[in-house]
Amino acid sequence: MREIGSEFWNIPLQSIGNDVFPPSTEWFLSGRSALLAVIKNLSGKTSIAMPSWCCESMIKPFVNAGMQVRFYPVYFKDGEVIQEVRTDCDVLFLMDYFGYTQRETRIPCLTGGQLRDTTEWNKSHPCVIRDVTHSLFSGTYSDADYYFGSLRKWCGIWTGGYAWTKQGHPLFCCDMEEKAEGKKYVSLRKQAMEEKLIYISDETSADKGFLKIFQKAEEILEKSGICEADKRDIVCAEKLDVGYITSRRRANAKILMDAFPEWIMYRTLSDSDCPMFVPVLVPGGQRDQLKRYLIENKIYCPVHWQVSKYHDLDDKTEFLYKNELSLVCDQRYTKENMYRIVDVIQGFCKGEH
Repeated sequence: MREIGSEFWNIPLQSIGNDVFPPSTEWFLSGRSALLAVIKNLSGKTSIAMPSWCCESMIKPFVNAGMQVRFYPVYFKDGEVIQEVRTDCDVLFLMDYFGYTQRETRIPCLTGGQLRDTTEWNKSHPCVIRDVTHSLFSGTYSDADYYFGSLRKWCGIWTGGYAWTKQGHPLFCCDMEEKAEGKKYVSLRKQAMEEKLIYISDETSADKGFLKIFQKAEEILEKSGICEADKRDIVCAEKLDVGYITSRRRANAKILMDAFPEWIMYRTLSDSDCPMFVPVLVPGGQRDQLKRYLIENKIYCPVHWQVSKYHDLDDKTEFLYKNELSLVCDQRYTKENMYRIVDVIQGFCKGEH
């Protein structure tokens, strides 16, 4: 493989359908587009509690809708990712990270103590939104009123935003003026993936023009509103080979987890877990240096996430933003590719950079 990471170019499919998505699922241009559709249904809600560790693209739609965003702490302590959920808002936003079982979610109980789920909170606060982007293939939830996410983080889908409601009532309200821009976005994504496939398959090709095409698509997406998904993507989503995706990712993740036991954020791979990445905390303040060294070796590992003007952090919650690196473990790659990642990182640790 010429490089590891960055944008997808393929989708692992099977001939039969899967049961990942409820029948009432509605499909959108992106996960953000799906979230915008959810927000349209939050009439009368003025405040939302969100995790401190999240992407700007998740916060901004609520701010633009005039809602007050209050953050609850997400941090790493004693080998665990801990979420201290606050419940003093009209809406509660929940998410798990990277497809791993969340062991420490602390929700204040109305009568004191801690809850492990939102059952009691729901009695007096009837609106919960759950982002299932990371946890889509790692089990099901029944604790929210609205569910949404994006398939683009898992495979080479062009669009792939989705949402459904607990009661199964419809969300979709596509902005008609968005359709033309949506078609441009799909056309660019398709072209970029086709060109990346050529680059990956032909070692004589030096053309990485697909990167600029992906960027053009992202610029359109950044400005888009509520827009429906491409019909081809809906068919693909319902025939994703989930067994293949899960088995390859688990096998790849285990190699990385075993190689860096002191760095990994999730120490255990539960039976139901399907890893999106293997998130690690790089010691010694060397995360950015390691990321650059990996890029020099054509290994592209993202950071989750950048701090934005919307975030409200302290030293404890900012630590994740400064030190986390997401090691690639997806189904495109073999165990040999994982050992290559291990070798490069070990070389960095030995001072070979």
